[in-house]
Amino acid sequence: MNVAEIIENQGREIQALKAELNTYQKRCEQYTQAYDQLQHQLKELLRNRFGKKSERFIDPENPQSSLFGGDDKFSVENAAGESITKSEIQIPAHSRKKKNKSEKNLPRRIEIIPLGKEEKMCPCGACKEVISYETKESLHHQPAIFEIVEQRREIAVCPKGCDGSMITAPAPLHILPKIKATEDFLSFLVVSKMDDRQPLYHLEKQLSERHGIDCSRQTMARWVIDLMIPLQPVYNLMKEYVIDYDVASCDATTLQVLNEPGRSSETKSYVYCIRGGSPDKSVILYDYNDKLHKQFVKNWFEEFKGYLHVDGDNFFELVGEIVNLVNCNAHARRKFEPVAQGTKGRGLAKEAMRFYKELYKIEREAKNSNLTSAQRYELRQKKSKPLMEKFKAWLDEMYPTVLPKSPLGLAMSYCINRWPGLTRFLDDGRLEIDNNLTEQAIKPLVIARKNFLFCYSVNGAKALCMHFGFIRTAKLHGHDPYHYYVKLLKGIPHCKSVEDYEKLLPWNLKPDYIKQD
Repeated sequence: MNVAEIIENQGREIQALKAELNTYQKRCEQYTQAYDQLQHQLKELLRNRFGKKSERFIDPENPQSSLFGGDDKFSVENAAGESITKSEIQIPAHSRKKKNKSEKNLPRRIEIIPLGKEEKMCPCGACKEVISYETKESLHHQPAIFEIVEQRREIAVCPKGCDGSMITAPAPLHILPKIKATEDFLSFLVVSKMDDRQPLYHLEKQLSERHGIDCSRQTMARWVIDLMIPLQPVYNLMKEYVIDYDVASCDATTLQVLNEPGRSSETKSYVYCIRGGSPDKSVILYDYNDKLHKQFVKNWFEEFKGYLHVDGDNFFELVGEIVNLVNCNAHARRKFEPVAQGTKGRGLAKEAMRFYKELYKIEREAKNSNLTSAQRYELRQKKSKPLMEKFKAWLDEMYPTVLPKSPLGLAMSYCINRWPGLTRFLDDGRLEIDNNLTEQAIKPLVIARKNFLFCYSVNGAKALCMHFGFIRTAKLHGHDPYHYYVKLLKGIPHCKSVEDYEKLLPWNLKPDYIKQD
């Protein structure tokens, strides 16, 4: 073997070793990435089990540090075009919360505790006069009163015995005329189930043991479901108000329904929460679907034109073809939050959290100043837009330096892939920076779900959604849900036109008028 062949063989061996080294490097990178992911999951589990649930971010190194660590290229000062000096930092003074004034709306019963005749006698012999009272207020509870309403319709006949002269007083109109329950009892039932979050078996036991009322949970469930048909026109009107306005929001949560055709009882179904309508006619609706179906959402918003607030779930992609999706910055922030909590010292995740801290500071400024939509738009253009541009530049620069499948890499790619939606709140002052309002609207359903666990049937799930929508919308407009439901259920049998149904919408009724009715 000559020298040339030896050199050639050594060259091939070197190439083979390089290829093998490259393979081991890739494998090592995969192991490192898997290790980091497991470490992240372990920290998340420990934090969820033993740690605080708050998402508030406080930089341990410098609580008032500027965005992106004081680098002039990515500083808040340059981003907003203004210099923030120490003299401009204002620490809000502590203020005590005012006492709850809602007790003024409660009925008030005054009890006079008089002085005895002997106690009123003065040593001089005169009788002392009452000049004032020492007052003490106490909260009193009077148990609920259930009674049987026996309606007796008069039947009159001619005393002379004329044929065909017998007449009967017309029966009052009822929303469910064939059942043994008034609209007031039905309102109590719906509000107890939906707003007080009591399972029907709790109500059954309570009515039986405390009041001696024999009303099974199956009967109560049937009444709640039967109300859907007469309530449907009002629901349709509220949906029209959502569709006709050009700003709405949507979110989803799971719901277990036992008897769904063709599905096992363990399969999860979904409830969509839709919030929309103009500011003075805001609506919160819920709708049931057996799965997270893109086509379902698209069909719901088929005639909607405008902006739709959503989170980052992929099932909203299809509806994005017909509306402008406004993605939730709170969801994007939450991707960085657990990484930042598990990082010691400075880190890229904390840099992102500092950005969101400054961004939400601007939103609080707009809220505390009670800015109009136009004023909020101007504020965002002046301060928020430059911040978003700097953050995008930072993401583009830093993303190639992290592992794509690591928690930090996934958080960055989440923002990059949804960037048009995350910045769309800058286009209109009416838009929100996140989808938190809808998340807050769906939270009562999530809490109630922990109590009643599941729905027995599809119709039960649909009834749950309809009643939840009416209650949440009524509360949004300042109504007591029970009093509103009584007015709604008593008014529907008398409706003969769309205008009649319109009068029963929450924003067309005053809370004081309902209570006095």
